[in-house]
Amino acid sequence: MKSQLDKWLGYFAPLHRGRFDFSLGDVVAHRNAWHQGLAMTGGRFWTRIAGGHNLRRAATADAEANATMTEPIVGRSDGSADSVTTFPWVGHPANTQFRLALTAVGAGGVEDDSDAPQTTVRFDAEGDLVGPSPNAVVKLIVTSQAGGVFLLHWMYRESGQQAAPQSFRIYNDAATPGAVDYSQAVGSVTYRFRRGFFEWTSGPFADGQRRIWAVRAEAATGVLSPIGVEVLGIAGAARPPAPSRLFVGAAED
Repeated sequence: MKSQLDKWLGYFAPLHRGRFDFSLGDVVAHRNAWHQGLAMTGGRFWTRIAGGHNLRRAATADAEANATMTEPIVGRSDGSADSVTTFPWVGHPANTQFRLALTAVGAGGVEDDSDAPQTTVRFDAEGDLVGPSPNAVVKLIVTSQAGGVFLLHWMYRESGQQAAPQSFRIYNDAATPGAVDYSQAVGSVTYRFRRGFFEWTSGPFADGQRRIWAVRAEAATGVLSPIGVEVLGIAGAARPPAPSRLFVGAAED
């Protein structure tokens, strides 16, 4: 089967690009390619000539960037179909994130990837698709305040989000020193549309104590944004006031 498929793909390439002319190249080979194509696609070979859409995939760690689609086609729709699914043999490993692009295919099979809409999809630890999620927070800053408390500042950009946040969940490494514990939030902040910047103040920590902090946006459905930057902070507790004057003398009886 593999050799037949390779042969079909090789001879089908010029036809896929709009060349229907049997007078070019090996006439018999091209005719055989048509027959193989019809047999292997159950007749969908013909609808593909009328156009449709290709679903392409590229791995990326940046949910906002337009990724270059370097991987093969992972799904397709023919003609005027308004939905597309990935091929059954395409895998999505657990704890991964991909960028998908939907490109148009015109008559003759010529593909146009200009202005192709893109979106980011994520898969959880069980390999299940994570629903529409907010964007990751950006510009997280942690500063130490008097009394050993931490002040967290961050920014949220609505542009390109799949779902609006309902709130932000704050995490640190208090339960697992050196690694942020994302199983339990230590605080939350309500989201406000187009507010842009948000902040949260922690409780007191001992002087010099080190904590790693992270913030994730959470949609109303409970879906969390991708994990963003983690920032280290060092608590600075207020010191007692120094004596103002010092006297030296003999003690009285």
